[in-house]
Amino acid sequence: MYDLIIVGAGGFARELRQFVRACFPPAAVKLKGFLSNNPHDFDNFEIDEPILGDPATYSPQLKDRFLLAIGSIGHRRSVVEQLKARSARFLTLIHPTAYVDDNAKIGEGCIIYPFASVMNAAVIGDFVTMSIYASAGHDTRIGDYCNLSPYATMNGFSVLEEDVFLGTHASVLASIRVGRGSKVSANSVVTQNAKPNTLIFGVPGQHSRLLGCPPD
Repeated sequence: MYDLIIVGAGGFARELRQFVRACFPPAAVKLKGFLSNNPHDFDNFEIDEPILGDPATYSPQLKDRFLLAIGSIGHRRSVVEQLKARSARFLTLIHPTAYVDDNAKIGEGCIIYPFASVMNAAVIGDFVTMSIYASAGHDTRIGDYCNLSPYATMNGFSVLEEDVFLGTHASVLASIRVGRGSKVSANSVVTQNAKPNTLIFGVPGQHSRLLGCPPD
């Protein structure tokens, strides 16, 4: 039996706490607790499992396995890299109501929410989150650490490079590539290729440079 630790203690983590019961047999994992730099995150919630410590300093034990529950694109990669440098091992969680095609590939540390769909020949990188009803169409490619919000849609042959955020109901049209570090606003439609670190908003999507990003 593994001791399961959820990295994060916000709303995302509280959702994963419920999913664990549906996704893993009780004999396989026991929820050990959470990692957070704020020991008071659960003060207003009825959660039995403890906050075990700060992810920046926690020392993984032999039986520990981790789930990533940090939504911030800029923060999630650094936390994973810190933990993996101390030999942390991450699990992938796929909710039983999600559809994952037999020919799709899903990487390490991914979180696939209820009713999400990963279609034929889609390739999902490491530490990708696909929220409720998010979809990756056939032959799509999603890079490491991307975050697809509820109902976000990637159409066939589209590509997200690493660290891309798709807002709620955002859509990427077929065969379109979205560059690394880009953000697509809620309800927006990406109709043309986007350079790295682009903000895309509206229908059809307008492109602008994300604030604070250096020029290409």
